[in-house]
Amino acid sequence: MERRTDELAAAPWRALGPAVGRLAQLVAPLTRAIVAAGLLPAQSTLGIRPPR
Repeated sequence: MERRTDELAAAPWRALGPAVGRLAQLVAPLTRAIVAAGLLPAQSTLGIRPPR
């Protein structure tokens, strides 16, 4: 089940191609601010690490 969910969720990321790295750069400050404000846990329950 988990593998299938990952496969289905991957399509939008693949569509971005190399731009996915730039997207990560652009949203990193916002993500850090949200985590710092306590609006999201620092450790994701999905195993997603916050940007550095």
